[in-house]
Amino acid sequence: MRFNQAAARESALLRGMVKPTMFVLLWRNAPGRSFADGTLCQSTHPEFAGYALKLLVTMFAAVYAMTFIATPSLGAGWFWDIGNGIGFAAFGGLLFLTVSSGRPLNVRSHQRTGYILLFIAMAHAFWFLLGDAALSQYLKPGAPGYMWLGLFSLALLAAMITVALPTDRQRLYPDHSKFHYWHRLMAKSTIAAATYHILASGFYLNNGYQKALFAGLALFALIGRPALTRLFHPAATSPFSVLLLCIVMTLLFAAARNAPL
Repeated sequence: MRFNQAAARESALLRGMVKPTMFVLLWRNAPGRSFADGTLCQSTHPEFAGYALKLLVTMFAAVYAMTFIATPSLGAGWFWDIGNGIGFAAFGGLLFLTVSSGRPLNVRSHQRTGYILLFIAMAHAFWFLLGDAALSQYLKPGAPGYMWLGLFSLALLAAMITVALPTDRQRLYPDHSKFHYWHRLMAKSTIAAATYHILASGFYLNNGYQKALFAGLALFALIGRPALTRLFHPAATSPFSVLLLCIVMTLLFAAARNAPL
């Protein structure tokens, strides 16, 4: 009899402990929530995914629209326009990835989108180097500063993605809060360097107000992220959607620049 009473009390105690614990675990690991240690979490609600797709299209459209304000028909030929169109796509993707990095965060989608953006940024650089050998002069010490900043932003993006890999992240940043701080700082530095690279080159952004609007867009994406995440709920977006949008927007950009008048 005493054994049964003790077992009943122990069972009741366990039920009282397990229920809150299981509730906390289920709430933390639910779709759309982040784990406390920053590990993977999925966000699959179709409405949230729709918000993310709208944000992605908005970022790309805003970046490309800035280039058409003053001289919509100004082009440099298919080769140059496609290469620069790829660069604008990489920049729009960086803005999207920054704005959509609030909590809750789909870390796996965030990582894969980062890989796609690194591929797009590298395609922008190697498009010119492989297509015109004379452009290798921009890799020499006497190259313009904005070209070096473009290469710096590419290297910083690659380093940021490498450090964010789980094995390297846990080794370098046992404290997730420190990783989050440095990751955000590197992301902002990447966007700042890429913004200067685009504005100083002067391609398609010849007027002062164009440059001011373009810089304002980048700044708003950096410091206005809380407001944007309230407008567009951050959620999972297929990395291949980013790649597909890059291809479509680049072709449209080049076609518009080279269309017969």
